[in-house]
Amino acid sequence: MRITKADLKNLILEILSEQEEDPTKLKTQAMGSSEFARSGMETRKAASAELTTTEQGIVDQVDKFLLNLANQQGVDLNTNRALIQRIMKLLQGRLAPAEDTPQGEQG
Repeated sequence: MRITKADLKNLILEILSEQEEDPTKLKTQAMGSSEFARSGMETRKAASAELTTTEQGIVDQVDKFLLNLANQQGVDLNTNRALIQRIMKLLQGRLAPAEDTPQGEQG
């Protein structure tokens, strides 16, 4: 059985569309000042029910750290996108519960 290039392309596109989006992948996105402020408030309101007060404090400190870092002269978060993405992936790998580990086998 031979697979044509078109069949292979369609198969690859189908598999890619079925995959879940990586939450650590940073998208290129421009945002105005008021939209930036509103987005932060909406995100915090949506998450506040799941977070303890201590976790809220940690999230606030990380948020402020990134904002202060981005405001420093000569710092461009966009050019350091790969590093930020690696840090986010590392945090997710270390902190997020393993979804594919069968129950009772977590170490």
